[in-house]
Amino acid sequence: MERVSELQMQKCMKRREISAAAAAAAVGAEESAKRPCDRTWHSGRDGGDSAIRSIKDYCRDRKLPDDMYRPVAGRCGGGGGKFRLADLVDELHRVFAEDRVNVEYVQYLMESYRSDPAEWLKYAKFNKFRYTRNLVDAGNGKFNLMVLCWGEGDGSSIHDHPGSDCVMKILAGQLTEVRFAWPDDAAPDHDLQLQPMRELSRTVLETDGICHINDSMGLHRVENASHTDKAVSLHLYCPPFEECATFNQQTGHKTVAKSTFWSIHGEKVSKKRLEEHVPDDN
Repeated sequence: MERVSELQMQKCMKRREISAAAAAAAVGAEESAKRPCDRTWHSGRDGGDSAIRSIKDYCRDRKLPDDMYRPVAGRCGGGGGKFRLADLVDELHRVFAEDRVNVEYVQYLMESYRSDPAEWLKYAKFNKFRYTRNLVDAGNGKFNLMVLCWGEGDGSSIHDHPGSDCVMKILAGQLTEVRFAWPDDAAPDHDLQLQPMRELSRTVLETDGICHINDSMGLHRVENASHTDKAVSLHLYCPPFEECATFNQQTGHKTVAKSTFWSIHGEKVSKKRLEEHVPDDN
């Protein structure tokens, strides 16, 4: 597999900034009241100093304490200590204890954590037949943090994120995110009008790479294109959801699927709890 070029990475970053800006513009007052995640601030991409200024400006504009959103250890002048997975979980609990959460700061935290297998291996439970979702932390009812394990050639269905923001970080290996436009509104209920899904972009993410998506940005599928290497990723969902819609790539037909865990806190879930319908990947 070809490695991601610097130009591709720049395009990916630009796409994320444009997508985040579009999301902010699309969120109205009613939607803002429903979501615990606030998208009104956008972190700078020109270095640590810009990130620090953005954090401080965000707090000042909203009359928040100066340390409400803060540079973390080991990043952007936040100190020389290592920012561990446990530190990430603790900081997420702190910020999600508030009524409103800045999703860009959450993304900054996920970017700040540098993958350390010694910290996440106990959550990395594989299944030889399909990818797995392994709960790391259930948060305080406002987010879920989980490790997803991808065998060689594994991939998800095309799916949405109902009322939720998803931030995905690669912990090991390489994953491809394929983004799709929503099918026509009438398509799910009128089979004669079904047509192939329109692909918007395709981005290869390597270890410590990150992406962010919500329904205003489209749908996506995540896949491990390698036939020789496994992959592991860290996902945060804000707020959590128990089911999502999956879409057939050839027809756009929608199916509602339950979201289940293969393991919880490092312990495999009982077979009885796993006996739920899982739609075939398409």
